[in-house]
Amino acid sequence: MAAYRTTDTLKLVPSPVHSSIDSELPAQLSAAGFEWPGGRGVSDIDLQVRRGETVTLLGPNGAGKSTILKMLSGEIAPQRGGVAIFGSPHGAAARRQIGLVLQEPSTDDLMTVQETLLLHGRLFGLPRVELSRRCDDILSALDIADRAGDRCETLSGGLRRRLDIARALLHDPELLLLDEPTLALDPESSAAIWYSLQRRAAAGVAIVVCSNDTAEAEANADRVVIISDGRVLADDTPQHLTSALKHDALELDWPSPSDHELSTLASWDGVGAIASHDGALHLTVDSSAEIVPLLFQHFGSRISGIRIRESSLRDAWFQIVGLPLDEHPTQQAAARERPEGVQQQ
Repeated sequence: MAAYRTTDTLKLVPSPVHSSIDSELPAQLSAAGFEWPGGRGVSDIDLQVRRGETVTLLGPNGAGKSTILKMLSGEIAPQRGGVAIFGSPHGAAARRQIGLVLQEPSTDDLMTVQETLLLHGRLFGLPRVELSRRCDDILSALDIADRAGDRCETLSGGLRRRLDIARALLHDPELLLLDEPTLALDPESSAAIWYSLQRRAAAGVAIVVCSNDTAEAEANADRVVIISDGRVLADDTPQHLTSALKHDALELDWPSPSDHELSTLASWDGVGAIASHDGALHLTVDSSAEIVPLLFQHFGSRISGIRIRESSLRDAWFQIVGLPLDEHPTQQAAARERPEGVQQQ
């Protein structure tokens, strides 16, 4: 994790170490760790997911979110610590209780939407009449019933994603694991997916979502687990994570502010937490209308740019990790590796 300095400290609630297995919990990781070849992985992950709860694992690509999801799904086993699904180790019974949505679409282009769901339902042993009813209900709920007879190759990215969700929901799992389910989707597709997920959560289904979208996490998660460099840095409700922030957020282009300048800034009434990283200064304030004129009066020659907005979970991330989410080294590396020509659907 990059070095950073702050002049105020957010109150963070560390995740407790779970020494015993709770059979009532849909998912539980206890001091879990896994290391991939090359050294990247996760360490000392403690996580509890309760019934009816939506938990977002928030962090940049490469932070360890997908590794945690793979341990929960049973795709990989922790090399250290443990994992339990409804109090039991992974196995056939655990897998039947899980609905999994991977980051990349995994449908067969030559199969129709209906065929995709029917095959999945048969693999889970659903009776024919019940399977047909569930297919109709889920396709209608996700607003893709009119495409039931179309091949998957004809679907847009947003519709493919809805089909992935429909397939994961078909066997009525009690635990849903989703890796960036709305990545690069249009607002209509994202809203349809979250509406369906919220209905499941209201019915008691536990949901774990990997994301690097702070706005989506703040709007939909009951708990946000902030992950950086393979470790959990905070685990709390979005409301509590943002409670120490002031009303407005300022991002300043201000290379290498001195300790004296930071101390002066922190002494002003209405200024909250301050973080400095790589030529950028980030702070939250009671009123940007009052603080911005003071900034230019005292430090105008040092500031080359300023961005103002209402504070949010994005700012809590900056204060906790020490740099913006979109400037995290692993996020920048992932952006450089993204194939050209990828478009939103």
